[in-house]
Amino acid sequence: MSLYPVRLNNLTSSISVLAITIGLVVGQSATQKSLAQTIGNGAGASTVNPLFVGIKTAAPSFTFTYSPVGSGAGLTAFFTQTPPAGTPGPITFAASDDPVAGTETVTGGRGYLQVPVLGVGITLAYNATGLTVPTGGIKLSRASYCGILNGSITNWNAPSISADNGGPIAGNVPIKVVRRSDSSGSTFVLTTHLNTACKAAATPGIPAANVWNRGVGTTITWPTTFIGATGGGAVAKAIASTSGAIGYVDSATRLSNNLPAALLRNKAGNYTAPSTGAITEALLGGTVVKYGTNPNNRLIRIDNLNDPTRANAYPISTATYFLFYDIYSDTTIINGIKALTTLASGTAAADFVASLGYAPLPDPIKTVSTGVVNTCVNTVLGPSPCN
Repeated sequence: MSLYPVRLNNLTSSISVLAITIGLVVGQSATQKSLAQTIGNGAGASTVNPLFVGIKTAAPSFTFTYSPVGSGAGLTAFFTQTPPAGTPGPITFAASDDPVAGTETVTGGRGYLQVPVLGVGITLAYNATGLTVPTGGIKLSRASYCGILNGSITNWNAPSISADNGGPIAGNVPIKVVRRSDSSGSTFVLTTHLNTACKAAATPGIPAANVWNRGVGTTITWPTTFIGATGGGAVAKAIASTSGAIGYVDSATRLSNNLPAALLRNKAGNYTAPSTGAITEALLGGTVVKYGTNPNNRLIRIDNLNDPTRANAYPISTATYFLFYDIYSDTTIINGIKALTTLASGTAAADFVASLGYAPLPDPIKTVSTGVVNTCVNTVLGPSPCN
């Protein structure tokens, strides 16, 4: 019997509860037929697209558009107040897996804030065609996944992969790596981890060919044999349609595409899957930092996630950040933005985001995020107290 109907029923139940939660937060009775709220038009990271699809299902009257154009394009749209080509405007918010530097400015001088909202893992999803997958899934040590992503391990019969899994998992199956070709926060998170974990200091005995030497960024120069795809959804589809493929995609997009993901060996030496619990474990070891040129520090990020140290932490974990302006002319949008942040708080919302493949933020981080949004987002008639 397929597990899919069970997961679908659980998701449907979580969506129903979330719809009630949103209604209560925006100050309306949960029995009212219309939530009549909006957050306007957003753009950015593809990692949160499954979240917004879920919200539309939970509350059809909670209106908005979200364009998963990638973190880089979304941030450009937000700071220039210009929607990406072919998408609706005006832009009212953005999402990114790569926190801003803090020196960026909005065209016209408008103020803004950044808050973490969800935890997410960057998974190494694979196509199992031609592979003998061990019970529990394929395991990849740090030396193995570093070598695969650096282009030095090119076949599933590599000795290190066999050693990770207690024996060979393939005869002669070439590894075909799928990577992002657009400016991507997922690429930034992945390369930040590789730049720490795939070094001799962090992984003693790692072969020289597997040491990461490609830098960090939302775009980098990958081996020419890798397959490029624009957006996390396109990466997932390329993996699903390519025998022997492996690629990096966020935990929610992986789940929505029903792809298996490798168990990765973390800094503590344990193999962990990109589960909600393992991502939360990583976030619990992070440090909340308030920064920015504004003296009120309304930019929030989580540091110390490059190579999580907790025993059961998933090694490539991050937070997804939402960026909002501090002043809006429409109070409906303000109420919608504040309702959106409930996805990072409350039991009902936690169950909902977990059902989509995300991890709810730990309570101390939730408190900081909701506090900044509730304090700093205001109307033209009531200027933000964060100014």
